[in-house]
Amino acid sequence: MIPPPKAFESKEPTARPIGLGGVAALPGLRQGMAAPSVPTIAPVPEAAGPADSSDRRDSSAGTPPPPPRLPVDTTLIPGRVVEPIDLANALKLTGARNLDIAVTRQRILAATADLMQARALWLPSLFYGPSWYRSDGQIQTVTGGVQTIDRSALFIGGTAALANTIQGPPPGTGIPSVNGMTATLRISDAIFTPMAARRVLAADQAGLRTATNDAMLEVADVYFDLQAATGRLAIAREAAANAEALSAITDSYAKLGQGLEADHRRALTELKHRRRDTQLASGQLLVASANLVRLLVLDPKIVMVPVEPPECIIHLIPDDITLDALIAQGMQNRPELATAQNLVQAAEIRRRQARLRPFVPSVFMTYAGGGLGGGANAFFGNFGPRGDAEVGLFWELQSLGFTDVAIMRRRAAELGITNLEKIRTQTRVGADIAAAFETRLAAARQIEDARETVVDAIESLRLNFLNIRQGPQLPRSTRPIEVLQPIQALAQGRLDYLDSVLSYNRAQFQLKRAIGQQPSIAPDH
Repeated sequence: MIPPPKAFESKEPTARPIGLGGVAALPGLRQGMAAPSVPTIAPVPEAAGPADSSDRRDSSAGTPPPPPRLPVDTTLIPGRVVEPIDLANALKLTGARNLDIAVTRQRILAATADLMQARALWLPSLFYGPSWYRSDGQIQTVTGGVQTIDRSALFIGGTAALANTIQGPPPGTGIPSVNGMTATLRISDAIFTPMAARRVLAADQAGLRTATNDAMLEVADVYFDLQAATGRLAIAREAAANAEALSAITDSYAKLGQGLEADHRRALTELKHRRRDTQLASGQLLVASANLVRLLVLDPKIVMVPVEPPECIIHLIPDDITLDALIAQGMQNRPELATAQNLVQAAEIRRRQARLRPFVPSVFMTYAGGGLGGGANAFFGNFGPRGDAEVGLFWELQSLGFTDVAIMRRRAAELGITNLEKIRTQTRVGADIAAAFETRLAAARQIEDARETVVDAIESLRLNFLNIRQGPQLPRSTRPIEVLQPIQALAQGRLDYLDSVLSYNRAQFQLKRAIGQQPSIAPDH
């Protein structure tokens, strides 16, 4: 039987804590701790005794022995810094360094500012500064007479108004003008706009949970890609070691005249092919590491190496929970549905605001105070205090009511759109849960079949190596081609088992995210 994985060895290169510029180093990693190993090859033993059936099995009983794990082959990645990382810490770094989450937080700040602005609609605006006025022509006096005047005035003071569109008053000519009805407070806006803004803020806060869950799922998926590349590299190295052992045997028999040169050439061809697979898997490991480094916003020059073995099975959600229970949980906890529900409520508030706006009065108020002085022609004098105020209450029909009707229809259409988006989100949530549930179920079945295949392939390879080492001329001896097929079968079986395990692990994280939970695990999981 192929020996179990070796413990991590403190060979080159050694790992150093990751510098994150303000983010703590990965917990559990000490300065000088050896880098976790990427799987590599080991020679196949000539024989192996049967396992003691009385040995007590642990929780991982039935799992086929993994390919041997040795330190990283630095010749495949020259001049690169190798850093260890595990899935729990990769997910932990997501919340601290993911850019999408940071952008979502900024959107929440913007929504909070909009809410503050909406609440401030009750407060007046202040305008202050000098104003020069000149009047030439006729003017009506307070007694009703009309006089021809030629005068100037200078006003220094301020104006308070309940709107931000008021123009500067013309001092000295009576109550300051508010340019029609521009200096107004629309009570309907002051009541309903903060209510809608609160719903939008709640939607953005739920969107932060969505962005966090999506980002963590993306990191987990890329981490599994890194594990897959690590496992494929281990499998390729194991197959190359087996092919090298077969090549050495066939070479020895060919030189002694007990075997065919053609068999040796065929074994050499397989060996070169397996070495090519090793180089390809090493390149895939570097690509997967670069993708993980990009998501975690780390130094692009480092190479990440997973701590957990690729064949590690992760259990996040019990397998005995039914699909109906999971769908019910997702419909209750999924943050996308909370976002959609809050947007529906905001649209309903805006629709109600549009319907009540023609019936809710608006208030306008202005006040100007300061000093006023003037005289004939360009003379300024006789300064004294002056104050003007005006308050009014009015209703408005925009464009004889046609604009109000158009606004009502638009708000109703927006409400319909948000309701449809909510239904679409509910449909997507149910589909996500069902897809992840079925994927996990299928992967669990595949794991059982693939596990038995690997165990049988290991035993077949051991027996074939044992038989061919007895000599080609003995009865019932194994031909080289009969050893070559188990080498290929073991490599394919391990690949199938690795793909099944990673498919199960991916489905676990997808299902956890689909039901509205954060797809994360504890560091000691």
